[in-house]
Amino acid sequence: MANTRTFSSRFTRPVFLWAVAAALTQLLVTWLVAHGQVPRALGLLPVLPFMIFFAAMVRSFLKMDEMQKRICLESASVAFLLTLIITAFFGGVEQAGLGRPPWEEVGGYMLLVWAFAYGFSAWRYR
Repeated sequence: MANTRTFSSRFTRPVFLWAVAAALTQLLVTWLVAHGQVPRALGLLPVLPFMIFFAAMVRSFLKMDEMQKRICLESASVAFLLTLIITAFFGGVEQAGLGRPPWEEVGGYMLLVWAFAYGFSAWRYR
């Protein structure tokens, strides 16, 4: 019973919630600005949740035990590698002349990938 409570509580921690909030804010604002439905200055809105996410990440990392650090670092490694693949794919699409990939959304994708990798790692070590 304690393992289930620990596993589910990882998804209510501020670092996880701010990662999801920052990613969704980035994707939503990018879409709204691209479709001309909001002023371009609103494009700075995702900076706030990103900064809070980074602060929450540093704060939680300083309080983590070894298992939590392993989960966090493993999910960051997976997110980095998958983002590298996404970036290489975007570069290939652009060089081949098949279109213009959404480069401005890479940060949002990386945070979403990190959130999923964090969930998988937390589930794996429950």
